[in-house]
Amino acid sequence: MRDPLDRRLRWLFGGAAVAFALAPGAIRLALAGRAGPAMPLSEQVTPWAALAVSFSVTAAILAARVARAPRRETFVMLVLAAGLGAGGGTLVGSWITQRADGSSPAVPAAGAAVALLGALAFATAWLRLWLAALPGEARQRRDEALLVALLDTLVPAGGAAEIGAADRAVRERVLSLRAAARGAVGIRLELRLLDLASRVLARVPLVEASADARTRVLDRLFGSRVGFVRRIVLAWRRAAFTGFYGDARVQRATGFDRAYLERRLVEGPNRELHRARLERGRRAGSDEATAAEPATGPAAPLLRLIRTGGSGSA
Repeated sequence: MRDPLDRRLRWLFGGAAVAFALAPGAIRLALAGRAGPAMPLSEQVTPWAALAVSFSVTAAILAARVARAPRRETFVMLVLAAGLGAGGGTLVGSWITQRADGSSPAVPAAGAAVALLGALAFATAWLRLWLAALPGEARQRRDEALLVALLDTLVPAGGAAEIGAADRAVRERVLSLRAAARGAVGIRLELRLLDLASRVLARVPLVEASADARTRVLDRLFGSRVGFVRRIVLAWRRAAFTGFYGDARVQRATGFDRAYLERRLVEGPNRELHRARLERGRRAGSDEATAAEPATGPAAPLLRLIRTGGSGSA
């Protein structure tokens, strides 16, 4: 079942595709003089009719593509917004020029208003999808790649447990910790900030940087004088360590005796508090989820993990 945002985007771009498809017919009627005073075309405008028809047909095809799969064709939204913005700007220039000549051009003014409003609507749709908990597919893949690069730098694979923080099951645990503090959009913005830091400090995107380059970037950010940046990277490191060492495979590989620890906790001075915590965990099924081995399967995009908590290993 599609979410409400997906439905609204399909209606928006489906309606735009129909409007663009009808535009050539309206232009044809105007050229034949059958549209009456509603669409008067002067001799100066007539040579541009062919260009307007070509633009309308192309825009109709692109809008139909977006209407079929809004999350797959997010880039086309920006293409349409840019095209309508450029067309609206051109019509505004034509309107200003004709006004200076003393004429009263209704068509350029109306066309400019429609084009600019359309550009604003398409750009707003793209931004709304970017800020959604489940963004476009390309953005999900990019988020996932950034997350893997970050976690693989914080806790690389190849130690006693063989896995690192970029392992699928560990990744889900780290995401749940960060999502509780920041939410889906906050996580996406933090990952973009760390990617920007890599581009500035290492002159290469985070996902393309070598392991040594990523380590140097994070080491510099850990000691950054910009407080909120330092807090972000420290929070990711804390979440990565918590998720990694909370994994049952890591605990077995490192000789961690969870039963002994729990026994000592429930026998210590804070035993009532720890017993209550364990009881809540058992009711929520957290003990079984921690001890279970992750199933294999295709990696899911970043924000799908936050929403559904999928299973599988990277």
